[in-house]
Amino acid sequence: MDKFKQIFSGLTIAYGQYQPGDRGENGSKQQGKAFIVRKDVNDELWSNHLEGRGPALGIIPITDTNDCRWGCIDIDEYNFDHASLVKTIRNYKFPLIVCRSKSGGAHVFLFTKENIPASLMQSKLKSFAKVLGYEGSEIFPKQTEILVERGDTGNFLNLPYHNQMKGLRYAINDNGAGCTLEEFYKLYDVYSCSKEEVEAIKTEEKKIEEAFPGGPPCLNKLASIGFGEGSRNNALFNIAVYYKQSHPDTWEDEIVKANSQYMEPALSNSEVQQLIKSVNRKGYDKYRCKDAPINAVCQSGLCRTKRFGVGFGEEEMPVLGSLTKYTSTPPQWFLNVDKTRIELKTEQLYSSPLFALACLDQANLVVPVPKPKDWKQHFLKPLMQNLQEVEPLESLNPTNEITGLLQDWTTNRQSARTIDDIFNKLPFTEDGFTYFRMEDFYSFLKKNNWDMDKIKTGNLIKRLDDIFVEETRLRVKSQQPRVIKIKTMKKLEATVSKIAYQQEDF
Repeated sequence: MDKFKQIFSGLTIAYGQYQPGDRGENGSKQQGKAFIVRKDVNDELWSNHLEGRGPALGIIPITDTNDCRWGCIDIDEYNFDHASLVKTIRNYKFPLIVCRSKSGGAHVFLFTKENIPASLMQSKLKSFAKVLGYEGSEIFPKQTEILVERGDTGNFLNLPYHNQMKGLRYAINDNGAGCTLEEFYKLYDVYSCSKEEVEAIKTEEKKIEEAFPGGPPCLNKLASIGFGEGSRNNALFNIAVYYKQSHPDTWEDEIVKANSQYMEPALSNSEVQQLIKSVNRKGYDKYRCKDAPINAVCQSGLCRTKRFGVGFGEEEMPVLGSLTKYTSTPPQWFLNVDKTRIELKTEQLYSSPLFALACLDQANLVVPVPKPKDWKQHFLKPLMQNLQEVEPLESLNPTNEITGLLQDWTTNRQSARTIDDIFNKLPFTEDGFTYFRMEDFYSFLKKNNWDMDKIKTGNLIKRLDDIFVEETRLRVKSQQPRVIKIKTMKKLEATVSKIAYQQEDF
């Protein structure tokens, strides 16, 4: 276990887990939920992972000093040929290790003997992915910098060897066979690198002539490997959508050429003419991203950056990476936009104009503003499908936060000498109870950067069962103001360390 822990060490103050979805009433599998737990990564978690007890352990590769000692290309394809990928990697002499992922795809790891900058790890893995033909695959670490001071943690990856070989998430050796944990350690010893070795790796990018320039990556991928006989009609439909955007004057002729060039065997002329008629219908000329054959090789994040991808118009959206939600009140969101990590409020994430303003403010990026329908369908929904949720810090829990502020308001400030001082915006304490006006306390909260509105704040105070007594009226100076009554809170006395400091002569 110790060696496994050392190989996959990362952020130590939080870890990830994945909760699989339940079966629906119709038997279909519901989408699972990925979330981050804000607790230290202890030895029991590592042991449980390898022994298959409970959910798999997810480690965040980037540390609080923005470095890491492993990274991964996440290739999310089904029925994947792992042995063929290993052979290609060895032909390029890349120091990478391939593992099966839980979905049957591939996790391609780069390991280092020491921590290296996350930016170096990420850039090398992106160049490897491009050479290997998997540009647009997810790269871990997803961030080159995490905003720890704002509660940010980054994104986790589920580790291999959950329940060891039985979990089917094992490494593939150079002969194409699965590796035991001990055999994986030997692979690691062979291929793990020093920082200098990583920096010295050269990747000659292949110049790829795209069959469909500026078009969806799925179509260009299938053009190189073949579209398959079973889904020719749907494949040609998507090609027609591409040509209608890229060659609006000659797209019908281009479809006829594409049919003879890429379909094997070619569709009949009547089928092609019927397809052209369908694509000509208003509102029907949209890519069928969820249907075969393109769904198996979809790279939605990369596609949205293409001029004729699932984006819109001639403006290209920057690459939108991983979305993380911190389940505080209100929620806090972090998103990778190109290479910059930005913080968003819910309304900024939901509205494309507000999102564009946030990008300008935080990343100096001018991004296009899609129509609301396009923003939700092509950008927001895909981001939400890979959402990772993070538990907020206990100190930022609204109940804990307002309790602390109540204590500060009622015990650490000037006390009212008489009940009349309530009109001087002071809390009054007598016989074990403290009284104050809501508007005075709320004014104090706002000075302490409290975001919740007055009504929600009042409801929150009422739920403080150990403190809240009632809302009542008191007779003060012939008036009857409405006041909050709580049990008097104890004043926290400051403590002074008793450690004797060594005095030095200057």
